[in-house]
Amino acid sequence: MIRASTFPHFTGVQFKISASLPLRTLTTAMFALFALDNVLLLRFLGSPSILVAVIALVLPSALAMITYRIMPGACRIGVPTVMFCFLIAAILLMLGGEGRLLYATPDWQVRDAVLADMGTHRWPFDYWLDGRSQLLRAPVGMYLVPALLGGASQLGRDWILFAHNSLILGLLLAQGSTLFEDRRARLVALIVFVAFSGLDVLGNLLVQLANGEARWDHIEDWGDGYQFSSHITQIFWVPQHAIAGWVAALTYMLWRRNLAPIGVFAAILPLMALWSPLILFGAMPFALFAGFRTLSTKTWNWRDVLCCTIATSLAIPALIYLTTGAEAVGSGLNPPKALVYVLIMLLEVMPFLLPVLRDTDNGIDRTTIIISGACLFLMPSWTIGMFNDFQMRASIMPLALIAIAYGDWACRLDHWHTKIFFLTIIALGAVTGVIEIANAFRFAPSPVPHCSLTGVWDHQIGLSAPHSSYFADRSAFKFTLNPADRVNSVNPTDCWDHPWQMPIGSAVEQQARP
Repeated sequence: MIRASTFPHFTGVQFKISASLPLRTLTTAMFALFALDNVLLLRFLGSPSILVAVIALVLPSALAMITYRIMPGACRIGVPTVMFCFLIAAILLMLGGEGRLLYATPDWQVRDAVLADMGTHRWPFDYWLDGRSQLLRAPVGMYLVPALLGGASQLGRDWILFAHNSLILGLLLAQGSTLFEDRRARLVALIVFVAFSGLDVLGNLLVQLANGEARWDHIEDWGDGYQFSSHITQIFWVPQHAIAGWVAALTYMLWRRNLAPIGVFAAILPLMALWSPLILFGAMPFALFAGFRTLSTKTWNWRDVLCCTIATSLAIPALIYLTTGAEAVGSGLNPPKALVYVLIMLLEVMPFLLPVLRDTDNGIDRTTIIISGACLFLMPSWTIGMFNDFQMRASIMPLALIAIAYGDWACRLDHWHTKIFFLTIIALGAVTGVIEIANAFRFAPSPVPHCSLTGVWDHQIGLSAPHSSYFADRSAFKFTLNPADRVNSVNPTDCWDHPWQMPIGSAVEQQARP
């Protein structure tokens, strides 16, 4: 017989679940996962398995240990909150097509092929492309664990990728819950964060009025190709970039709230490069501010330096790998037309920036909000590669910080007119995500790929991009790399069992890459 005294929170017929986990435990787990990705890259590039196994046992463990030691131990997160966050993460990723239960966006044509090549070929492998040996040179952080564990099994790769990303996104959301005081505030903030988007529906209406027609299946293209992607779009189309940018924003906010030392924010940035090098551009202004603030206040110690040193050491191979041949991608000024720029700022930035700037009690300091706003104002003027990926991906961190500030502001509204304004802005912005979710149910689940990356590259639906976006000459690498396998350059006529469906009216519908 179990006595009531066995459970200190048992009173009468009520039983209160009081189990909780320390914040530093969740942060340590997240660091260990990203550190492991950077170690696995060594095996992907041909380092001996035994050496990689030793490094995997030593360095990620050392980083996890120092992270655990430097994090304060007082902050705890309830187990129900943690489980709820994992559930939300799994739902979002499943709606985005992971697990291949629902439709996935066209970006997954290339993504599936990358994962399949990594899972079915011995590491390292090369491609015979454009008359020479070339290697995959891309942000492969999200694929390494699923490719290693899933191997040649398509089902295994799909579900391990889904589980892997759900774990990391769930850890991220659970840690983010500590930025808000109570259950109501956390729920409001979660709704704001998930629904967060510019007023694309109004921009699309303007395009409809001006041109007589507009694309309503993916309405973020209204700004002549310039966009600040909604959070739903980010997690559906580019989960690796979204997760990397949100992790950077999270660790920065934990530092600003004194829930983590500066070493945690500084250490996570190099580890994120293998997931999304573009988010580092968006994180740089915040890193400079954090460094200046920390040095001027002398709020750092040797453990912060050690944590950052270990993380940077782990990331050095990734940084070398990602920058090899990257100059071929190209970059430069590419500002939008004046009218387009003004409309983007009015509809995508100002409705969120103005309220949080005027909010004197916001949980995010004014300096952080100003830096975020400055980034968003400047980012549309620069481009990397052929498309506007720089604006869309580098903006993920500042957008996330604005979303957190907006959620904090929403939790304290006490006048009916400000509540109406808030609900109107969120409702209009949520249209973007609702359309993306609707597409997940309108179309069949994504087909299994039968072609390699080079085959998919020539058959995918979308706008053309040079091979330098994902490949680099083997001779360009600064280290000797002898491929153990070569991806077959002969591909089936049909890369999928059935055509990859595209929303009707898409600007790129049925346009194959050359």
